[in-house]
Amino acid sequence: MSILSICLLAIASLVAILILKDTGSVFATIIRLLVIILLVTGIVPEIKELLSALDSFAFLDNVPQKAITIMMKSFSVLAIGAVCSDICRDNGESGIAGVVEMCTKLIALTISLPVVTAVISVASSFFYR
Repeated sequence: MSILSICLLAIASLVAILILKDTGSVFATIIRLLVIILLVTGIVPEIKELLSALDSFAFLDNVPQKAITIMMKSFSVLAIGAVCSDICRDNGESGIAGVVEMCTKLIALTISLPVVTAVISVASSFFYR
C-alpha cells in the first residue's frame, strides 16, 4: 500500500467519521475499526520486506548483529512512543504527549549510544591520523 493510498483512505474515513459522529451514529466507530484493519493489513507486505532486509543485513560480514539489534530496539521504542503520544494528543493531553515524545527520544538515544560511540570513534580515527 503506497503512502498516497494510506493518506487518501485516512482522510476519506476522517470525513465520513466526522459527518457520522455529529449524528450520533454507531457507524462512525465501525468505519474507524474497518479503516484501522485495512491499514494494518495493507502494511503487512512492507513489514515483511523490512524484516527480510534486516535478515539480509545479518549475513553481511561488516554489519554487526548488535548494531541491527540496537537499531530495531530504537525503532520499536520510537514507534511505541509515537503511538502513545498521538493517543494522548487525540484525547486533549498535549502536555503529556510532549513529555512522552521527549522521553521516547531520550530512551532511543540511550539505546543507540553504543552505535553512536562507534561511529564517533571511526570518524575521529579518520581525522586524527
